[in-house]
Amino acid sequence: MILAIGMQILLLASCKHDDLTIAAPNENIRPAGDFVKNNYEMRLFYAALVKTGFADQLNGAGPFTVLAPTDEAFNRMGVYNPSDFDKMNQDSLKKVIGYHLMPRKLRVSDIPNNGIDVRYATLSETDLYVSRASMNPNGGVENELYFSGSEVIRQDVVLANGNLQVLDNVMKPNFNKTVQAWLSGHPDYSVFVSGLKKFNLWDQLAGTAEFTVFAPNNQALKNVGITAASLNEMDASKYQGELLFGVYLLYDRHFFVSDTQVFSRINSNGTFNYYLKNSSYYMGFGGGKLYPTFKLGYGLTLRTGNGPADNPIKSVTSDIVAKNDNLCSNGLVHHLADGMVTPEQAIKK
Repeated sequence: MILAIGMQILLLASCKHDDLTIAAPNENIRPAGDFVKNNYEMRLFYAALVKTGFADQLNGAGPFTVLAPTDEAFNRMGVYNPSDFDKMNQDSLKKVIGYHLMPRKLRVSDIPNNGIDVRYATLSETDLYVSRASMNPNGGVENELYFSGSEVIRQDVVLANGNLQVLDNVMKPNFNKTVQAWLSGHPDYSVFVSGLKKFNLWDQLAGTAEFTVFAPNNQALKNVGITAASLNEMDASKYQGELLFGVYLLYDRHFFVSDTQVFSRINSNGTFNYYLKNSSYYMGFGGGKLYPTFKLGYGLTLRTGNGPADNPIKSVTSDIVAKNDNLCSNGLVHHLADGMVTPEQAIKK
């Protein structure tokens, strides 16, 4: 009997479990403001957060998604020291920095697969645009992400109150300018502006409809035989305005140059194809990274007939430069290196 009781005690002792414990939060994961402050490649971004009053806010409850440009990104726009922010208009600076902050936690997996220019709210009260290449038609997996044309070079950094994406460029929207106002403020495109006015394509650029404008400057139009003098003498009734100047307008689309890289990943032909408005002419907008420089480039191709299989009339390409990705309130303006159509090609039959 005593032996049996002893065996039961041993059996109960062998079944004893340690108390369950819940893992304590990782105290090494910092809130957004402190993380940026202590990151060596974001020294200038943190200075901008302090200058605009966002640094303390980003240590709050959140959640936040921080789109953090590197110091090198600020260097490319001429900012090398924290004191450089003192020379800027403070209201404009606050709006630009607020555009890099989102009042939500946005992971890469939250963004639609192969989404193009998906809109999300920011602390500047202006939407930004996200494009994600995640899958290609041949079954491969991609992993490229762009916020308003700026590439994410480090994704989904975990923060205590959200997450962070590292950008290779500073996003600089023209918050209060339409594409019409942007063009009006750049004399180098004055002949293009005059042509849009002559063929009744100008007024629409001040409205709420969205446009992607491929803007040839005065020299680019001169290359195809269009100058201020020749345009002034032109009888508009004898020309196809939607071909001669409408060729530079993409309606109801909002494409950054980086979107051409996304097209190249997710589309079997790497191009967005469309017909010109009120015309049988067919356009292609495409591009991608230019190796080995890794710059982005894009191009337009004009065809006649029923689709991209037809022989191209003309193709024009352009590297990404400071004149591209001009984000406005109703679209984008890109610089085009050459004109597309000569006046002779646009004469009405």
